[in-house]
Amino acid sequence: MTPKQSSPDSARAKVKTLPASVKKLEQDSGDSSESSSEDQSKTPEGFRFIDIAILRAIFVSFLRPLCRYGHIVFEEDQNSKKGFATLLVLKCASRKCKYLKSFYTSAKIDGAQAFEVNRRIVLATRNIGIGQQGLVKFAGVMNMLTPMNENSYRDHVTTIRNAAETEAKRSMANAREEREFYEAEDDGIYNIGVSGDGTWKRRGYSSAYGVVTALSTVTGKVLDVEIMSKECRECMVWREREGTVAFQEWWEGHQHLCQVNHFGSSGSKDASGMLSMFQRSVEVHSARYTEFLGDGDSKAHKLITEQAIYGDVEVTKLECVGHVQKRLGSRLRSLKKRLGQTRLEDGKTIGGAGRLIKTTIDKLQVYYGKAIRNNSHDLQAMKNAVMEIWHHMQSTNERPDHDLCPLGDNSWCGFQRDVAKGTSDYQHNHPLPTAVANSILPIFEALSDEDLLARCLHGGTQNQNEAINALTWQRATKEVVVELAVFLAVSHFNDGAVSIISVLQELGIYPGQYFIMASQKLDRN
Repeated sequence: MTPKQSSPDSARAKVKTLPASVKKLEQDSGDSSESSSEDQSKTPEGFRFIDIAILRAIFVSFLRPLCRYGHIVFEEDQNSKKGFATLLVLKCASRKCKYLKSFYTSAKIDGAQAFEVNRRIVLATRNIGIGQQGLVKFAGVMNMLTPMNENSYRDHVTTIRNAAETEAKRSMANAREEREFYEAEDDGIYNIGVSGDGTWKRRGYSSAYGVVTALSTVTGKVLDVEIMSKECRECMVWREREGTVAFQEWWEGHQHLCQVNHFGSSGSKDASGMLSMFQRSVEVHSARYTEFLGDGDSKAHKLITEQAIYGDVEVTKLECVGHVQKRLGSRLRSLKKRLGQTRLEDGKTIGGAGRLIKTTIDKLQVYYGKAIRNNSHDLQAMKNAVMEIWHHMQSTNERPDHDLCPLGDNSWCGFQRDVAKGTSDYQHNHPLPTAVANSILPIFEALSDEDLLARCLHGGTQNQNEAINALTWQRATKEVVVELAVFLAVSHFNDGAVSIISVLQELGIYPGQYFIMASQKLDRN
């Protein structure tokens, strides 16, 4: 997304929003018309950390411009502070002079009662996963006045959440560009592919909050998101008063705003959230998600198929290559654990030196993943590549078994390179013993099944889903406001760090040249 660049006119408009007391102070200080006509692009803007004792020492050295015999006294009215916006007072030290000017250290946002500094700092800290208590600790270490109270902080979060939601929805709407890679069906609806995955606030299936995302398999951008919740903090507060008249009156107004939207187990959030996104795909994106890339054990595809979301139009299940690759390692480790000290046909156990050890399992898993990725869109070649791993690993100098290995002097197989060059340099070092190879052969046969490999022909993974999940929880605090974290993460994932520019503009705040430069640098990096 190209950020909206600031212009001199917009910068002047920003200056015009300063409190009248500040503009009057500038006039009283004797600024000449020459200085006021300076290029606005050179006018300092933004916020700074400054030790207030330094300001006090500087102002006390100034004479009152009009009376000329009284020094300026600099004070701070701490009782009138509003969060990080504090009221500063300038007055003349002379009793004969009535000079008195006061101004806040931040301008208010046009059309709102909030100060810009408070909105900015709440947005900034939430964007890096710091909540109200973290802000209190930060202010303490910096020897600053305490920030806004919890109620004011919550109001800021609600306002920012609404702005972030608007920007996230715009970003997801713009992500419809993936339809350019498809042709519309006769009914004008596009059949597209999505990668779906769910994530939880805590590991396991005990979390009360989860997020399910649907990403385009072509562009990798977020198309839709569903926030799942089994709890509502406001409901928890009112729970003890359930059955009272007051509760009934409260519930009448709250029931349509309640955060609870999932009543099943935490483990079923993935399927439930994905179902909701499939059900609204035609309405939101004019598209049917006819290809679904998900975990191998995902319940979502089964539920979507049972519900027949698109009528007679089938939803094809695609496998994540990364997850399929891990199956080989998981099954080999499980086999090794299950056999334990059981003696194989050669009288030895499956584990031990020169047999099925951890490094061998890891190596086989990597080979399996490469076999799938290097042969996407060719099912037979992919199947041969998987089985050639087993044949190659159990070959010996006396029993070479490389018929499935690729031919030519550029082959990864040393034996076939020797054949092509007419040499005999290759040695079969540390082959798998026949008894071990025979034990793991059923696993290779199962994982070379054509039905499984056909779902991997796309060659794609769910790495993008993992990335958006990480961005989300980086922004989520211990204070439960998952929605804000999700909306900020979606916009950042789709459009980059510059997406916050639009959030600030939605809040009625001029982003500022330093922020624009910083966000552009982040995206370039």
